[in-house]
Amino acid sequence: MDEFIANIKNIVTPEILVYIIIATVLLVILTIVMIMLRQKKAKKELDELELKYNSLKSIPLSFKLNKAVALSRVNQEMAQRVEVCKNDFDLVSEKLKECSVMLAEIDDLVYVRKTKAANRKMSTLVTMLNQCEENANHVNEALDEVLEKESEQREQINKLKEEFRNVKRKINDNRTSYHQANEYLEREISAIEKMFSLFEEWMFASEFSKAADQQQEILETIHRLEALLESLPALYERAKGVLPRVIDEVGYNYSQCKNKGVYLEHLEITKNLELISDMLKEDLNKLRNGQVDNIEEDLDECEKRLTQLQEQIDKEEKAFEEVNKNVDILYESIRAVNQDVETIEKLYNRVYERFGFENWTDKLKETSERLSALNEMKRRLEKIILEKTIPYTTVLITYKELDQSNTIFMDEVAKMKVKLETACSDEERAKKQLVKLQLIVNEIHVKMKKHRLPSVSQKYQEDLHRAKVMIKEISCILDNTPLDVKRMNAELKNAIDYIYTLYNSVNNLVGMANMVENTIVFGNRYRSSYPDIDSELTRCELCFRNGQYTKALKIGIQAIEKMHPGAYENLISKKDPSIMNQVE
Repeated sequence: MDEFIANIKNIVTPEILVYIIIATVLLVILTIVMIMLRQKKAKKELDELELKYNSLKSIPLSFKLNKAVALSRVNQEMAQRVEVCKNDFDLVSEKLKECSVMLAEIDDLVYVRKTKAANRKMSTLVTMLNQCEENANHVNEALDEVLEKESEQREQINKLKEEFRNVKRKINDNRTSYHQANEYLEREISAIEKMFSLFEEWMFASEFSKAADQQQEILETIHRLEALLESLPALYERAKGVLPRVIDEVGYNYSQCKNKGVYLEHLEITKNLELISDMLKEDLNKLRNGQVDNIEEDLDECEKRLTQLQEQIDKEEKAFEEVNKNVDILYESIRAVNQDVETIEKLYNRVYERFGFENWTDKLKETSERLSALNEMKRRLEKIILEKTIPYTTVLITYKELDQSNTIFMDEVAKMKVKLETACSDEERAKKQLVKLQLIVNEIHVKMKKHRLPSVSQKYQEDLHRAKVMIKEISCILDNTPLDVKRMNAELKNAIDYIYTLYNSVNNLVGMANMVENTIVFGNRYRSSYPDIDSELTRCELCFRNGQYTKALKIGIQAIEKMHPGAYENLISKKDPSIMNQVE
């Protein structure tokens, strides 16, 4: 041995020894590093296996199985499926226990750095965990199928809870809109919360049918509460705002009309308003307790009654104003009719014999009776207006009947009066025209005498005599009784035409004679100087004396035109003799 060591010392130099030591150190370090890496890898894999194990343990198989077992007690159809799930759950639980023991062993091996043994166990554990995961998922799915009804109920109840929270939020945000109903709404909220608690109790006891019934009750209650929240603000607005204002308006209008003197007692406004107010109070009490059934109909009925009351008040007021506005006019018209009837009776007594008028005895008797009936209707209308015990709508009917009767009767009386006045007016007109004709004949006679015309034709005397005869004949007709109106009008027309024609002829004749005289007077200033003018004017004077006024005027004009052309045209156009004095 000593020899062997000596040989080694001879072979291994110090340098080689250094290298050997370095190599040995490196080998040791590498070995340590490899061991640490394997240990770290094993630790990481172990952590992953623990995580997977914990995820399998976190599956609520036990919770679901307990619910499924509880469900199987009340539902025999599920019992067999639950039993299979229970067996599978037991297998999974056993496997998980084995995995748990193996994890502890692997952890110990890793801790003592027995990496290879740990890796072998981890390989086995991976297989076991994969199998366990597969079985656990299978059991979970089976239990989910068994508990599907509960899941659905749970999902639905969650929706209901969200809907319930929205309802509570809406109530809190709009408390002023619900007025006195807030207390009822709070009670309903508390009741629904108790229903939710009861639902959870039934679910915990796996009484899914009872839980379903409870859920349906919660759903109906929430929906009813939502409908109530939708309708309450509008109903309160009408019951506390709109309709009370209308009641006040109707009461105010009633007072105003009553102060005017409108009779409204028959409408019993005060009593009706009290009844409507009582209905509103009752409806408000119902709303306070969340009872909205038939409230809308009650409010509509109240509004309808108020509208009818207001319409009736308006009708009475309108009738009152119409009667009071026009009744005095009607009374005045009836008084005028009475006066017209008196006038007709007087005219008839004068006209009947004078004009040979038709016999109106029966007609006047009927007219008198109708007038009496009209006056009686007027007195009855005056009486009911003064008594103020009858509605003005009824008074208006009586007023209109009287007005209609008066209008018809007034038209008939007016026609009778016109007929009588027409007969009298013909006589009056004839008398006035006769006076005018007499004045015109006198004026003709005076004119002819005043101007002393040198020669007047015999026809003028005959025409004047005929005019006087016509006037005398008309006077005789007017003196006769009965008066022949038709003949009188015919004779009067002929006399007017004839006498006015004669009057115009005389005026023209006198005017022409004046013009001839003016012409001769104007021409006289040239006689001494112009023999031919003297000769023409002499002829003019001769024609004038013989009554040939037109010829005399023509001769005189021709003579003057020789000295002053156009001068006589001014004389004729202006009919002013003074123009002759301006010619020179």
